[in-house]
Amino acid sequence: MKSTNVSTTHSVNSIKPMYLLLTIAGAIAPWYWLLQDPSVLLSPSLFLQKAFANNVATALTNDLLISALAFFYFAWIELKRLSVSRLWMFVYVGLTFGIGLSCALPFFLYSREQSLERN
Repeated sequence: MKSTNVSTTHSVNSIKPMYLLLTIAGAIAPWYWLLQDPSVLLSPSLFLQKAFANNVATALTNDLLISALAFFYFAWIELKRLSVSRLWMFVYVGLTFGIGLSCALPFFLYSREQSLERN
């Protein structure tokens, strides 16, 4: 595989604010909807029942779970490649299951850009 040495300084500067904005939006949007029915937050079995309530919900839930697994694998590899402590995985897993992948993934990408800037 051939590697190209392309300068990413301009793209890094312009993409970091977008990742930060998506992190904030990804933290607010899921909780907006979850707080519409707070009973699901108090009952894991009710949460799972609603997450798999019909074919559409099941498809979206499966899509999200598979995406989260792919994200965790990618983050694990990237943290090693960038020589960043893999203890950050606790943050990304916590954000994923505590808020949502829509918050964890852009936060990871923002942090990744920070690491790339430092290196």
